[in-house]
Amino acid sequence: MNRMDRWLLLCRPGFEGDTAAEVMHRLGLAGGHGHARTRDGSGLLEVFPGEGDALAWLEADTLRDAVFPRQYCASGALVEGLPTEDRLRPLLADWQRPVADALVETAEGAGHRELGRLVQRLQGPLKGVLQERGLWRPDDAFAPRLHVVLDSGSSAWVGVAPRRLSSPLPGGIPRLRRLGGAPSRSALKLDEALRYLVGESERYLQMRSGMTAADLGAAPGGWTWVLRQWGVGVFAVDNGALAPGLKLDPDVVHVRADAFTWEPPQALDWLVCDLVDKPARVVELMARWLRRGWAKRALFNLKLPMRRRWHAVQDAEVRFFRTLGPESERFRLRVRHLYHDREEVTAYAEPLA
Repeated sequence: MNRMDRWLLLCRPGFEGDTAAEVMHRLGLAGGHGHARTRDGSGLLEVFPGEGDALAWLEADTLRDAVFPRQYCASGALVEGLPTEDRLRPLLADWQRPVADALVETAEGAGHRELGRLVQRLQGPLKGVLQERGLWRPDDAFAPRLHVVLDSGSSAWVGVAPRRLSSPLPGGIPRLRRLGGAPSRSALKLDEALRYLVGESERYLQMRSGMTAADLGAAPGGWTWVLRQWGVGVFAVDNGALAPGLKLDPDVVHVRADAFTWEPPQALDWLVCDLVDKPARVVELMARWLRRGWAKRALFNLKLPMRRRWHAVQDAEVRFFRTLGPESERFRLRVRHLYHDREEVTAYAEPLA
């Protein structure tokens, strides 16, 4: 079995350099060093963590809560020259480790998008090959996840990652249903954030009918619409117009005001925000609301600059806790570049238990 000498990471095409900057920063914080190899526009990169086994670095939670990677695993070198009539058996000929899950996936960028159908065709046979070899152990709580990442129709990497760290979704991409009736595409951003930042079980506890929220920069109402699907009453703050259906909703109060200066009439359960403004202004606004007790938790987008995006995320995190001041120990901030985000990231500030 090839030595696991690298991390293979998938990200949004165009964010390879930002992902590399973040990963190398996190590796350095863990006491490691190494180098990255990227392909611009591919949505894929390799990081070589230097001394030590790449899987051991993953198991040490080096990349836990990473912002830009959608998917990652420890991998050996790219295997080339795979026969098209049977790619998987030669690819896995030397694989000996039992696994509890297995994915076929590929990057999303140039040169990889056309592999989507092949990815789907190989998913079932991959499980079959592992069963033939006696390596399929879905009930083993400690067995990892196998990743077969296609680079072309005849080349692929074989990788592995702890199931608690890598995504169970091919490519780390959620397949969300279109939200019929939503007034804007931005509704999908909040829907994804509630699923993958708040969490499937936690959101049922923290977002319930009868709760209240403020939606800053609400128009035309995509995020307000999602909140109303959960039964949350909303102060929709925006000088722009809301979608007609929201105007008639008695549990939506349209406040025509400046989102940076408006103050709520009462303490709220949620603050959400998709304002188009500098990330520094937005993150400081969110922190002020939480510091003053105007909301219990906040979910918001930060629009990123075209360059040095990882630096912008770091700066936003510092500003958030600095603005919170003495309240900073009461909150946790999680930031992710979600699938439905574009030149932005989504942040979730929640109170610590």
